[in-house]
Amino acid sequence: MNPRYLILIIFCAFIINVPAKAQKNKKRKQKKEQQTQLTDKQKYEQSDLFAQGLIQKQLKNYNDALNLFSKALLVDSEDAASHFEVSKILLALGRNDEALAEAELAVKYDKNNIWYKANYAKASRLNDNYDDYVRTYEELVEAEPYDINFVYELAFAYQFTGDYRNAIIAYDKIEELMGISEVIISNKTDFYTKIGDPENGIKEIEKLINTNPFEPRYYALLAEYCSKNGFEDEAVSAYEKIVEINPNDPYVHISLADFYSKKGDKEKAFDELKMGISNPDLDIKTKINLLASYYSVKLDDNQKQQALELSEIIMDTHKDDPLASSFYASMLYENANYVSAEPIFREIVETNKGNYMAWEQLLFCDLYLEDFKNLTLDSEDCIDYFPNYPLPYFFAGIGNFQIRDFVKAKAFLESGKDFVVNNNALLEQFYSTLGDTYNELGNYAASYSAYDKVLKINPENSIVLNNYAYYLSLRSLDLDKAKEMSAKSVELDPYNSSNLDTYAWVLYKMEDFDLALQWINKAYNNGGENSGAILEHYGDILFKLGKVSEANEYWLRAKETTGYSDYLDKKIKMQENKKKLKKTK
Repeated sequence: MNPRYLILIIFCAFIINVPAKAQKNKKRKQKKEQQTQLTDKQKYEQSDLFAQGLIQKQLKNYNDALNLFSKALLVDSEDAASHFEVSKILLALGRNDEALAEAELAVKYDKNNIWYKANYAKASRLNDNYDDYVRTYEELVEAEPYDINFVYELAFAYQFTGDYRNAIIAYDKIEELMGISEVIISNKTDFYTKIGDPENGIKEIEKLINTNPFEPRYYALLAEYCSKNGFEDEAVSAYEKIVEINPNDPYVHISLADFYSKKGDKEKAFDELKMGISNPDLDIKTKINLLASYYSVKLDDNQKQQALELSEIIMDTHKDDPLASSFYASMLYENANYVSAEPIFREIVETNKGNYMAWEQLLFCDLYLEDFKNLTLDSEDCIDYFPNYPLPYFFAGIGNFQIRDFVKAKAFLESGKDFVVNNNALLEQFYSTLGDTYNELGNYAASYSAYDKVLKINPENSIVLNNYAYYLSLRSLDLDKAKEMSAKSVELDPYNSSNLDTYAWVLYKMEDFDLALQWINKAYNNGGENSGAILEHYGDILFKLGKVSEANEYWLRAKETTGYSDYLDKKIKMQENKKKLKKTK
């Protein structure tokens, strides 16, 4: 084919096609115009539905509002405002995926409305579409560079998505618009830390300091930031600057104490803490809370002494505050200085009868000092003020038991146990002491019953297992049970001379004297050499084995101690008489 004819054909085809395309586009445009062109009646209807929707939205009748906006969209499907309002309501209802679709339509039909775009950004974030979320706010800031709200939102978007470098740039923009602020600086320093650039974080805080070089709080921020990021010298310099600006600020010394404590410099930490604690401007409750935080875990002897020294400073600084003396007494108590603590607690309860904690610590002091007379009197006084508290009854029981008033001991213990609620450990103590008390009263059935209740709560209470077994053996009752319990007590506490002695004595009662000798020897070698009961039992076992002379030696040694039985003198006397009889023959 001649090329000229080919060109001609193509050209003609083009000529023919152009009018056809133009006609098609024209028809499409006309159709669209027909769709968007509403009658006055439709316009009024759509406007009315939209207004009613807004009213219901304000009233938080969201379902009604949605229904009205949907009807408005049936009239005009391209109404961006209706799509926008629907989107916001759906977001409020947590229907985030539907809200995003509506937000997208609002932007589609009104590309220049910044609030529609902002809503789309929010919906994108809630649907985890973080790229669209960030991109939309970037567009908004580009369109409205001086709208501080959009810049804030962009900064948050970068922060939210972990783009800390761009977040810093956004916050720089905010600073240009608003000036330097503590909040912005704080955010930027955090971001610089996250991206591994703490040096610039320090520069940011220095910018803040330059706005007011005499604001100690700014130096505190610098000190804390430097401390966290390993700039120890800079941190110390910042703290020193605070002291220079405000030498009487106790919180500076408290902060320094914390700084040195984290560094491991316990001596400097204590010195700074002492300076803060000794300042009368720091309230007593803050001081006590500080000491509680510094000395809350298990303390060594040095730490206990430090806590005691600081508590004494508090008491000297706040002489008229009963809280100070109470805290000092508690520190004395924690240091096992019951002799010094007891009179302070006694003074506190005399001044304030309603201070139960002081009563309780006073009773413990009486107990640890083995002042059973005062334990009895103090616990009974405490009961008068706190009749529904179980612990004072227990102390009254212990005190009366120790002064051998077993009838009163029983009465307090029986009454007090009924006040124990959700405290099996204390209930164990009540029943254990009741078991001992009933035994002393000769009510053995009640004694064994109390012990059984203890073992039901705690089958591994070695003290009760031991006492129960011993009292059974003394009366030669249920020796197999006694042996089983005693063996278990030894297993639980294998170096306890009392437990070892009881097991030996049960074996003695079962006439297994050879084995009994082995166990009484263990009791003797585990601290029993000064026990009158163990020495007497040692002698009794040797006597049964025919080793009379050795037996007599142990009996005589028992006589030099305490805890032996009322029959010891008879045993010794009997052997003396036998010797005399032999001499006369």
